[in-house]
Amino acid sequence: MASPPTDAPASLWRNPDFLKLWAGQSLSLVGSQFTLLAMPLIAFIMLDASVAEMGVLGALGRLPMVLFFVVGVWVDRMRRRPMLIWTDLVRAAVLTSVPVLFFMDMLTLWWLYGVVLIMGVAGVLFEIAYRSYLPALVEPELLGDGNSKLQLSESISRFAGPSLAGLLIAARNAAPVILLVDAASYLVSALTLGAIRKREDPPEQEAGGSMIPAIKAGFAWVMTQPMIRPIAIATAVYSFFDIGVLQTLYIPFVVAEVGVPAAWTGGVLAVGGVGAIIGAWLSVRLMKKYGPGPVMVWSTIIGNSALILVPLAGGPLWAAIGVLGFSQLLVGICTQVFVVNNITVLQSATPREMGGRVIATIWALGLVPAPLGALLAGLIGETFGMRPVVLGAALIGAIVPMLVLWFSPVPKMKEVPTAPVPG
Repeated sequence: MASPPTDAPASLWRNPDFLKLWAGQSLSLVGSQFTLLAMPLIAFIMLDASVAEMGVLGALGRLPMVLFFVVGVWVDRMRRRPMLIWTDLVRAAVLTSVPVLFFMDMLTLWWLYGVVLIMGVAGVLFEIAYRSYLPALVEPELLGDGNSKLQLSESISRFAGPSLAGLLIAARNAAPVILLVDAASYLVSALTLGAIRKREDPPEQEAGGSMIPAIKAGFAWVMTQPMIRPIAIATAVYSFFDIGVLQTLYIPFVVAEVGVPAAWTGGVLAVGGVGAIIGAWLSVRLMKKYGPGPVMVWSTIIGNSALILVPLAGGPLWAAIGVLGFSQLLVGICTQVFVVNNITVLQSATPREMGGRVIATIWALGLVPAPLGALLAGLIGETFGMRPVVLGAALIGAIVPMLVLWFSPVPKMKEVPTAPVPG
């Protein structure tokens, strides 16, 4: 079993391996924001994708989430760092193909579907291995600080990335080109991961054996934990309605229904980045003062309520942007606060030999519903219009998770739980 070094530094600033991981991920996260904004605009504006086709694009990007259960077993049976490096290299290669084909006048929506699908598979592999790898680099008492720093980088990327991408997209035919920024960031991430000097211990889970019992063990562990189970259920509902439906239609809705210029959408999303920076900074402080349970419950209540503002946006352009920006600000703050507390609880409470499977189970329960929601968004959005669909998704995705968490033991979780020490 991999275990943190006994002589690990008391501060993450003196942990060179963590700093390498942090630096590579910080740059990669900025690049990913470029792709997040550019990819739907390439499909919607340059390739004339319909609302239904946008739903398919969103579904394909999230379809690989169904692999979470299987990937969790693989991660527990393999060394994490090589997997992280290879997924970075694959993503760099497939993203580069988009601008190349665009300027050869060969880019099609079907090719974009394939790129999004491959990016999704590689992203699933990276996410589970990445979350499971961090506890091997830092001491348990520094996990919260480590997660906070990584989420702070994500928050800054959400601010800087869309702003820069929005400026670049204003130039003619720039959307495909800015994908090269993300491709380069994946290469840098692979280099920083390769530079980590701490040797990774062999996985305790042997490479052979049946996969089904291993998957069941991870799922059973999550479902038998009274503090973890309601979080998984709440995130599953949020995934279907907010990640699946709302996020799939967000950019087309803001551009076509609300009337925000495409180049300005980056600025709207950047406001969420400001909130995310604030949230990442607050996360550990709130955890220490109030406990992870109450913090997760109230961040869900406030953040989910802010999503209801999205379908209400309209009127003069300045008013619409103000409503969307305020919504993004609150969602950004609350999402980062929730994520840091949630990840820290999972990493601390999960037995190390089950880390990949448990995190994969949580991610699967929270994200597998998203492709179904994305497909539904395209189908009913084409029939009834985007605004009613966005409104319904925002209401259901906000209210149900609030109730699930409020009427559970989660509000009583005042301390970060710890995993039993194997003996």
